[in-house]
Amino acid sequence: MQDLNKLRKFYHLKNINRECSVGLRKESSAEHSWSCLILADYFLTIIKNNHLNRLKVYELLMYHDVVEIEAGDIPIHHEEKRKNKQELELKAAQKLKEDFPDKIKEKFIALFIEFEDQKTREARFAKAIDALDSLMHELDYKKDWQGWSEEQVRRYHGAYVKLFPELAESFDKMLNFCKEQGYFDQ
Repeated sequence: MQDLNKLRKFYHLKNINRECSVGLRKESSAEHSWSCLILADYFLTIIKNNHLNRLKVYELLMYHDVVEIEAGDIPIHHEEKRKNKQELELKAAQKLKEDFPDKIKEKFIALFIEFEDQKTREARFAKAIDALDSLMHELDYKKDWQGWSEEQVRRYHGAYVKLFPELAESFDKMLNFCKEQGYFDQ
């Protein structure tokens, strides 16, 4: 029962709110992780000869925002808050690691560091999915785009998706849709 109680710490991710809307409330980081998994599964299925380890991508996405249990969500456009993000999240990861069952604490840290370091193809793909998911989610919440420009979206997300042609194509289609539908004209 001790390990099961320690696993409950992961459930706290459900309580961390992001800036994205879901109906009349905000999206939780746990919901974002889930939708990243769905989006990754879709692209891993349609990308031919992707040479990506599917399980590794899923694990990276499953654990990528767990540090937000301690550090909170720091949105990409909050540039001032992001200055110490890496240090803050690394401290959060080290603290959280001690709360997790022994059987997965090292795995959690290794996956967090791999995602942050962006040295593997799987980590770069997971980061691109993370960026694309935020945009995909917000297509249902036009009011959340108020004050955003296409240039900002390209600056914050474009570099991640460009490494994968199918993701870059979808990214461009989303931005074209947003332009046509007046998302940037609010």
